[in-house]
Amino acid sequence: MALIKIVPYLFIGIGLLNVLFPRTAWFWNIGWQFKNAEPSEAAILMGRIGGILAIGIGLFLLLSGLGS
Repeated sequence: MALIKIVPYLFIGIGLLNVLFPRTAWFWNIGWQFKNAEPSEAAILMGRIGGILAIGIGLFLLLSGLGS
């Protein structure tokens, strides 16, 4: 049951990583598989949008009582 309590915080943490450091998040997710690869602007934008959605889901879970 304790694992369910940390899920909202994981969503918020991963979302913040994607919003604040999209290149690092891209590298941890996809970039490590390739040599000398750089993310496109579209990949960075989609990472930030996904981060915002993850933060929203985390806040929803936290405020709805599922994370307490």
